[in-house]
Amino acid sequence: MRRLLCGTAVLIALTMAATAAEDARLDNVRKEWQNAYGAIIYTVLADVVNTSDHPLQYVKVKVTLVDKNGVPVAERVGYNVGAERLGDESPGSFADKLKRVQPIAPHGADLFRLSFDKPEIGKPFRSVSVSVVETR
Repeated sequence: MRRLLCGTAVLIALTMAATAAEDARLDNVRKEWQNAYGAIIYTVLADVVNTSDHPLQYVKVKVTLVDKNGVPVAERVGYNVGAERLGDESPGSFADKLKRVQPIAPHGADLFRLSFDKPEIGKPFRSVSVSVVETR
């Protein structure tokens, strides 16, 4: 029974990721080190494109920095710019924050940006994975 539940959970997660990838894609992905007034940060920018025929409230994106052995050294999720408030620590429920989000129109686009402070990364990385993990 336990194996069945674990298998079902994995299947649901894969289905959600596949659906998210059908509704949105990332174009023009840019990855760069920046000096932000003395703070060294690694920034990932991309254009989030709504490939569906309906508005998207948000697109959730996962960025993973991977070392030479394929081991993640840092990982974080973020939202398109119009929905960034969903990931902040400010008071209020997710539902309340969602009401104030600017949706992405069908076949429209928004920006995605996510930064890591250099001390957060911990050790050197060789590659970066950027993927859409959820849409709504």
